[in-house]
Amino acid sequence: MAGNKGCSDLERQLAAVVDMWLKMPVGEEEAAEAARYYREEVFPLTCRLFVERERKKMAGKQIYGLILTVGTSPEPLILSLLACQPQKALFLYTEDTERYLDDIINYVQLSPSRWDKRLVQKSDPRTIYQVVKEIWEQWGRRSDIAVDITGGTKSMTGGLALVGAFLGFELLYVDNERYLKEQRRPYPGTECLKVLPNPYTVFGALKEKNALELLRRQEFHGAGQILTELVEKVPDPRRFQYLLALARAYEAWDGLNLKEACDQLGRAAAIAEKLHWGEATDETIFLREQQKRVGHLAELLPAKPRESTLPLLQDREAVETLVFTLYHNARRRAAQGKWDAASFFLYRLLEIMEQRRLALYGIDTARPDYSLLPGEGLLDKFNAVRQQIKFPRLEELPSPIALTDGYFLLEALEDPLRLSVVPTGKGVGIHWGRFCSQIENRNYSILAHGFIFVSEEQYLNFKEMVEQILDLFCTVEGIDGEEAREKTWFLTREDVH
Repeated sequence: MAGNKGCSDLERQLAAVVDMWLKMPVGEEEAAEAARYYREEVFPLTCRLFVERERKKMAGKQIYGLILTVGTSPEPLILSLLACQPQKALFLYTEDTERYLDDIINYVQLSPSRWDKRLVQKSDPRTIYQVVKEIWEQWGRRSDIAVDITGGTKSMTGGLALVGAFLGFELLYVDNERYLKEQRRPYPGTECLKVLPNPYTVFGALKEKNALELLRRQEFHGAGQILTELVEKVPDPRRFQYLLALARAYEAWDGLNLKEACDQLGRAAAIAEKLHWGEATDETIFLREQQKRVGHLAELLPAKPRESTLPLLQDREAVETLVFTLYHNARRRAAQGKWDAASFFLYRLLEIMEQRRLALYGIDTARPDYSLLPGEGLLDKFNAVRQQIKFPRLEELPSPIALTDGYFLLEALEDPLRLSVVPTGKGVGIHWGRFCSQIENRNYSILAHGFIFVSEEQYLNFKEMVEQILDLFCTVEGIDGEEAREKTWFLTREDVH
């Protein structure tokens, strides 16, 4: 260090005393004198140089609390405290290292109100976690906290680093560029304060975990918010770009914005294919199939409110996707305990199945043309079904066709999808009274025409009936119900790789 051009006066002073110190004998008899000289002459200059240089590194980082593990070398902790100047300090010590606390506190001149200590087990990092969490709560769960992992055993520093990284604290370490083995100290003046990158922050591990958990719970908007942040911050954002596209796709699909869902599914699949070097995986094949299904349905959706729905309802593939989209929407709302919303989607599912069957006769339930229907005496047959549950006779067939009247009409037409042939587990045929009662209960829901809260029990009874009709619908339409359920379900955390 001595003789270097550009050295400050402080560096030259330190170099001079270091030269003197290094020339001192280090045998057992002379060690005490060398240690005294280091403590009184070398270390004070080392501290001054360290603080002058390293405080710049901490510029803009106001540290309220500093947590340190105490080992058998107090000097690095002194350097760290002088550079950081925390308002509060917590020392984690063991029975073997408590005696070094006085040296540290006296040198840094910490007042009693600024420091605290906790005894920890040097081989049990769990005690570190408990103590740090306790002091974090005591300090008001602040974010301007740092941990110094220079001193202590490997278990102690490892435990402190883990909990510090987990809670988002600054991770500090007093390092050196050169170590003197004979003196068993860093070469004075080469000490430096390292601000270690938090691996959880750099690689987004914790946030990714939270985002995947939200995806698993089908909470796509929240997952998308976290993933948007990760895409902007992590060094390699490709995986998070994929997960973000997936979250946006399913949020759009869940909200029945099918065009957006199709676009985002395509984006997710494209990113996934790049991540796998163009190789088709089960995951990318699944996403491309979903993109195709949703895109096909989106193309057939009416563009205007009064536009005919017959082209959509007469397309079996589109109806299959729509039916199971509604079915899964009901499942997701039920998983959230939203029984009213879940019942609403099941009601709409019943309508779609009835409208699909009538569409095959050319009947648009909004503006039915009954001349397209075969046979005579249809009105009498229709009224005969209504009278089974004491509904009044109608003078003419209904226009438009409501849900219950639609199923009455299917029964009169002896369509394959009629309630009298639905397998129920108690035999064959859903009782008309039960059907109308369930529909009436749903109609009194606050999401329909009333103000009644739908209970879980009411929802489950309604769901049981709808699923029985759905099973018959799949049989009649030649749909593999299990396959359709699987291909319209959203990828969960366990599925994403």
